Amino acid sequence: MDNDPQDLIGASMTVADFLFIGLFILVGGTLVAHTLRKAFSDRFTERFLESYKRLHSRFVDNMIRKKILRMPGIHLVDPVLPFVCGELSGLAILLLACCYQQTPAVVLQVLLVAFLIGVCIVWATLSSSSRKAMDSVRRDLPIACFLLSLLLESGMGASSALQETASSIPRGPLSRELADMVSARTLGISKTESIRRSGERIPLEDYRLFLNHILQGERLGIGLSKSLRGLSSKMLESQDHRAETIAQQAAVKLLLPLVCFIFPAVFLIILSPVILGFWNFLSR
Repeated sequence: MDNDPQDLIGASMTVADFLFIGLFILVGGTLVAHTLRKAFSDRFTERFLESYKRLHSRFVDNMIRKKILRMPGIHLVDPVLPFVCGELSGLAILLLACCYQQTPAVVLQVLLVAFLIGVCIVWATLSSSSRKAMDSVRRDLPIACFLLSLLLESGMGASSALQETASSIPRGPLSRELADMVSARTLGISKTESIRRSGERIPLEDYRLFLNHILQGERLGIGLSKSLRGLSSKMLESQDHRAETIAQQAAVKLLLPLVCFIFPAVFLIILSPVILGFWNFLSR
């Protein structure tokens, strides 16, 4: 195509000019982005994540205080991931809907639907996370009981043994809870009060028995090693019985997919030659 005589820029720009300008913009943008990342990324990201976590933690604490969130083990859940999933899902639904419909009425309806879906996702994620946290506590508690009994038998004090147990068991909700219970003593909170608060945060019968053993040992001055070892054995036995119950329920749960999906497919594969032959016989 011929250049417009009045288009001086188009007539004067060549491929080399375009390459030079593009290379200059690429190098300059890379340097600016690298400088900004070095100057602000670590501080900004750290402050943003801390503010985000603090804000949502306060919101969850208020919901728990008002007895809106009554899930067992909700105190053990980090609220960042559930809220990130819910907020990103709601925002994605809102953006996708706004790309197709931009009228105010439709945007308001989509905003309400996105908010409800986000709330449902947050609720479901919090419930699943709290259930997993309680299962983790139930799984690690016999190990903590047995390890604490060994440390007490070796002559270590109760607080030191509890701190060592918290650092030795697998990292999870139980280790954090035991570490918080030990650190509460350094803040001036009595052991009875810290044990009471810990029992309220983890409404698990085995964990309350564990805390009662520790509290009775402090009050009465009796040895805890034998009682904790017996409690650990009972917890392991109950876990075995629970595993057997779950294994027995697995056969019942498999019945529905077997009847609805697997058996029809097997019958169809086995009987298809017979059905096709009978169909051909009737068509004659």
